[in-house]
Amino acid sequence: MKHDSSLHQGHVLKRYDEDMRKLQKRVLKMGRLVREQMSSLQQVLKGSSEESTEQVVEGDRTVDLLEVKVDKFIIRLLARRSPVGGDLRFIITASRIVTDLERLGDETVQMARVLDREYGNLGECDGRSVENEVRELLILLTELFDQAMLAFRHHDYLAAKELAQGATGSEGEMATRMRRLSACTRLKEGDVSQAVNLVLILRSLERGLRYVQNISEHVIYLATGKDVRHKTG
Repeated sequence: MKHDSSLHQGHVLKRYDEDMRKLQKRVLKMGRLVREQMSSLQQVLKGSSEESTEQVVEGDRTVDLLEVKVDKFIIRLLARRSPVGGDLRFIITASRIVTDLERLGDETVQMARVLDREYGNLGECDGRSVENEVRELLILLTELFDQAMLAFRHHDYLAAKELAQGATGSEGEMATRMRRLSACTRLKEGDVSQAVNLVLILRSLERGLRYVQNISEHVIYLATGKDVRHKTG
């Protein structure tokens, strides 16, 4: 019986396509888990009795485990398929995004831990509770995160470029609000612990925004092959 090489090649290509789809699904799943952490923290800040900071921390363990699984899957994919061109760019992009997702989850946990110790004791800023301000900043960050992950799902270069350049309204609003909150820390001279905790939260939000922008930069690389990390304009 003759071996049909074209049929064999078709099976190989089909399995390869399935592997690439699996990789995308796993990255998107990790994104959903990180988003759940952010949503849980929003509910904590809202004062919901059904959510706790421990849920945010527990969710991070799941994210970490999935990161390891995705990394192993990528290593096997590189070893078995020796991808080139657009496929290789996709795998590199997925690997980079996974790293930033894990870091974004870590920053969410950092905020949760501060709030676990100090909820209700962060004072006010411009007549509003700091908890409310942080919650609204986290909502804005989550919206930007959703846009970045949607750009990854659809390989949307234009949406990714707008996010990477900080050109969206939500990014502008976040920057304005964080500056105002930062100014409030300098007015808390009588309560050093409040100022320190607020600075910790602000730094986590700033890094979180940077990770979201990183994801957008990775999508630009996926779409164009150009590495725009650490570049402006």
